[in-house]
Amino acid sequence: MRRITDRRVIGLFAKICAALFAFVFAVSLCLSCFKAPKVNADSDITVSLSSSKTNLGPGDLVFIDVIASRMPGISSFGPITFNFDADKAEYVYYEHGKEVANFGFTETLKNGEVTVTGTDRMTNASGNIEDDDYTAFFNSEEPVALFTIALRLFPDCRGEVNCWISSIGDFKSGDTSVAARIGSVLKLPITRTGPSSDATIASLKVGGTTINPEFNPNITEYHCSVERSVDKVQISVVASNRWAAVVIKNNQQLVLGDNVVEIIVTAQDGQNRMVYTIHVNQRESNIPENSSLVDVDGKTYTFLDIPEEVSVPEGFYLTTKTINGYSVPAYVKDGVSSVLLYLFDGTKTPGMFFYNSATKTVIPYEIDNTVIMESAILKRAEVPADVMIPNEFRPATFDTGNGVLQGYENDDGDFICYLADESGSRDFYYYDKGTGVFSRYRFADKRAELLYSYLFDVFLVIAIIEAVIITVTVYIVRRMVSDRTNPRPKRV
Repeated sequence: MRRITDRRVIGLFAKICAALFAFVFAVSLCLSCFKAPKVNADSDITVSLSSSKTNLGPGDLVFIDVIASRMPGISSFGPITFNFDADKAEYVYYEHGKEVANFGFTETLKNGEVTVTGTDRMTNASGNIEDDDYTAFFNSEEPVALFTIALRLFPDCRGEVNCWISSIGDFKSGDTSVAARIGSVLKLPITRTGPSSDATIASLKVGGTTINPEFNPNITEYHCSVERSVDKVQISVVASNRWAAVVIKNNQQLVLGDNVVEIIVTAQDGQNRMVYTIHVNQRESNIPENSSLVDVDGKTYTFLDIPEEVSVPEGFYLTTKTINGYSVPAYVKDGVSSVLLYLFDGTKTPGMFFYNSATKTVIPYEIDNTVIMESAILKRAEVPADVMIPNEFRPATFDTGNGVLQGYENDDGDFICYLADESGSRDFYYYDKGTGVFSRYRFADKRAELLYSYLFDVFLVIAIIEAVIITVTVYIVRRMVSDRTNPRPKRV
């Protein structure tokens, strides 16, 4: 009896072990089917706030850097939510960090709240990354400024301004989440109550060009260049203090060569004064540096200055147009959508090209092979071998006044030519010599005329045959009647 009991106990124990093993195996199998996000706990990131501005007072512009303690191959971060006391300061603008220039940023604003998300453009272009060996574009073991928030203190601001991060979202390296935490609150004490002595500017931009060196409030001399057609530059300045007086001189009526533009800043206290100088070089060229355009086929053309001796069609006049973001000289004509540009394709001799911004097409301008219409630019094309030209048309040329066209002419003086439009569509066009207008030509369908001609000939032959038959029949009948009426005398 005892042996039987022992056997039962052993069997029960074996069943329990088998059940536990099956359970563990099933759980492991289920977990393997779901790929949990990887978390790198050894690469903690601390997101904190920092500001170098001291001696703050009402009206001051203060910059707060949002800093990550390290960036271990980060491909995306955020959304990071930055908060501040909305009753003591106002949001002015934000700038992304210089070290993360390869990241694309998105920004949303609320009262007292700024939310920023950053994604490595390589990651954003390729979609979800599944390669475990992927290394993000940016990697740094040193603190990195992700972005900077500019706040302007209100005139009645007192005490201190609190700035803090309420959430940081997720920091990712490929498909691995990196542990991150939020730093402490940043407190900005308001220590100055009297007039400000700050005569610096916090931001400087020159419209249409880039200053050198990069702007720094403590650097007072800069250089930039503009094309010859620019006679004035737009200077955008943000003073560090709201009540600092800013005067801009000599930014208009620019001349060829060096132009010295001055930005004079006087502090609120009326005593401190700073002068920022910008040397604006007006180049001899009217073309912005490194300016180009790309056509619908992906071919790149470089803008060049238009030579004085260049030949342009009648009715076109010189002006300035914005093409592909660049302000360049161009010939235009009222009613014609395409513009004439002087371009270089990198291989052939530079020349005049028609550019249509709607279709992104570029067509070389050739006097004797180009037809200009209000709705399209047409260029002479070779007639394909499978396109038949009616026999009544013979090769001919015609002088339109703007050029000599090669085409075909019939005995009635109708002139046609085979042309291609900007989209590449080809067809015959008829030139109206009276109005000088081109229109699509359709050859007359003479099949019906030929059919009527054949039918006429057939019925004419039938009619002639019928007439002959009738004539012969009448003759025979009359002869028979005559023989009966007047019989011939019989010989005896």
